[in-house]
Amino acid sequence: MVETEHLIVRNASFADLDTFAEWESRDDVIEHFCLDHKRNLDTLTDDFHDVTHDPSRKWLTIMLKENRTPIGRIGINDIDPINNSMNLKIIYIGDACYRGKGYGSESTRAVLEYAFSEMDLHRVAIDHFLDDMVSEHLYDSIGFRKEGIMKNAGRQGNDYFDLQMRAILKEEWEEQKEILKAKEPEKVPQVIADYL
Repeated sequence: MVETEHLIVRNASFADLDTFAEWESRDDVIEHFCLDHKRNLDTLTDDFHDVTHDPSRKWLTIMLKENRTPIGRIGINDIDPINNSMNLKIIYIGDACYRGKGYGSESTRAVLEYAFSEMDLHRVAIDHFLDDMVSEHLYDSIGFRKEGIMKNAGRQGNDYFDLQMRAILKEEWEEQKEILKAKEPEKVPQVIADYL
């Protein structure tokens, strides 16, 4: 679990799947997902079962600290202990009433802190659709570098789209944390338990 000023990011549980299914059945949530269809509870249950048996993947639930209400999800894949790296695959805030409040940034920073301080990773990568300006702004603000365009790497239905590849290295994250500490020390995430 990672705790921030406003959030707790913890391992997802089976009890979260109904909420994920409700969110992921909505166009405003999955607009920039690489999917060939909307996701329902059956699809998510099958995927969750696969994730729980795959050490290279994790699903995390983003919760409000004040009342432990789930507000979003983070998906991690390609956890690679040989190259000390991982990919952030899905980050979203499910309900519109919680968007625009900085929770996406806060939860992403929390996962980066965990990845670099507890998992001792060297590199975290992420990608996004070229027209996803919300993600572009978020990843720029956190310090993810642009590494290139992956041609036709994202699929939605029968269409393929280019994706912007980004990454941040451990030393770059440490620099970003120092900048954040100087400006807003309360926003630096703290790992409070090692069981993500």
